[in-house]
Amino acid sequence: MGIVAFRLDDKIIKKIDEIAGKTLMTRSEVIRNALTVYLMLLENIGFYFKPSFPLKNIDVYEERNAVNIDLGNLMSISVFTISYGGVGEKKFDFRRNLDFVAEVMANQLIVESICRFISPIIVLVSTANDFEYSKKFFQSLDSALNKHFKVKLILASTEDLFRTEQSGFSCTLVGIRDLSVKNIPKRGERIFFYGRSVNTSDLKIDDLLNVDKLRELAELVRGGMASSIFPVKSMGLMETAQYVASLAGGRAVIKCQKSGGPGTAVILTSSKELEGFGCEEVGEII
Repeated sequence: MGIVAFRLDDKIIKKIDEIAGKTLMTRSEVIRNALTVYLMLLENIGFYFKPSFPLKNIDVYEERNAVNIDLGNLMSISVFTISYGGVGEKKFDFRRNLDFVAEVMANQLIVESICRFISPIIVLVSTANDFEYSKKFFQSLDSALNKHFKVKLILASTEDLFRTEQSGFSCTLVGIRDLSVKNIPKRGERIFFYGRSVNTSDLKIDDLLNVDKLRELAELVRGGMASSIFPVKSMGLMETAQYVASLAGGRAVIKCQKSGGPGTAVILTSSKELEGFGCEEVGEII
């Protein structure tokens, strides 16, 4: 049996202790039973079971391409969207087969989820193309995503009224964010780069981040070895580093420039040495 540590509001703890006293159970037994019942409800009658949350505790904030809805008690619902346009098998596309596009898009969804410490629940797929073409992409994306985590995929909308000669895909991921992990960079820390520096037009499947290695790097943040981890966006290392530095209230000094593509690289910030984990020091936050 594993050990899980988490925080609860004092009122909830008091209620747990009251129930434990009435039922002659330990506090741990009450919590285990409560979680078991809750998970069974979600698994068996999820659509009809609508948990309620105290609205007064809701805090909504934006983070790049994401919106986070913090509900208190270290619970947060996160929603983010990624979109690809003009790449695929259509006449005026930058020509790549749909399996490749789906693999790259799935990788980016996974990378952004891991870097944000999000457990995905559902991905909504919308396209600017007809149903048959969209269905082909959807099936490839479903296969690519489920290699790494189980998530419900829904084809939310397609474009069947107007026929287009370019591909357009959008994915919106909804998940639960682990707020016990503080993914916060600090001034004075060094900036480390992990991954491949590639131009998007030259992207190959082999350039994509290894998901198992990425999870290992994310655990450095969870364990306190690093302070933060962020995916490098298509504008490259400099843009991402400046964004991360701004969160720390400083600016980034970068000693080299590197390109970035969807899911090809991440940066970490730390006051410790990370070269042993395959990372390259590329600058600092001042």
